[in-house]
Amino acid sequence: MKPVIAAAALLSVVLLPGCFSVLPEPFTPSALIALPADRAKAPSVALQADVAVYSPESMRAYAGVDIAVRNAQEVIFLSDVRWSDNAPKLLQGAVVDALTKASGPGRAVPAQVGADVDYDVRWRIVDLSTGPETSPVRVEVQVSLLDSVTRRTVAQRSFKAEGLPSDRAPRARAAALAIAAQDVADQVAAFVTETAVAK
Repeated sequence: MKPVIAAAALLSVVLLPGCFSVLPEPFTPSALIALPADRAKAPSVALQADVAVYSPESMRAYAGVDIAVRNAQEVIFLSDVRWSDNAPKLLQGAVVDALTKASGPGRAVPAQVGADVDYDVRWRIVDLSTGPETSPVRVEVQVSLLDSVTRRTVAQRSFKAEGLPSDRAPRARAAALAIAAQDVADQVAAFVTETAVAK
């Protein structure tokens, strides 16, 4: 009888953990915010050279899928809404999309492709955040155009954009930030076409 009880007790211990999980439920945001290629604006100046666009450097608060909110001296994150990919990758893609729409013989590629190009676009995210409630959203980047052979800086500039969300809802604030981010990406693309001369 004792072996039967021991076996039953052992069986219940083995099967019991399969009935429940100690892991938290995965978070599913109500919306994912992207920078679609069809919103990219073609620069007015033709692209005369081949360029590689690097993913921008950023502080940790802007490096992931969470959307940063400026709140006095701290940075918190929007609840329930996320970027569709990490923010630097989205901005990189938005600049490449805009440059791809430019006229001229030049081409633009993400740096990860490893193509032989004339110039490199290196940049850094200074700000990519919403404010509390209906405060303005802000996007600011610093951009350098480098000669891909000499590694010398050809041109440098900062770009920024602001916008106002339609209401205080996280979705509205994230949408306003996405519009400002696309505006900055278009400005960066225009800067590249203006400064990347043919070789």
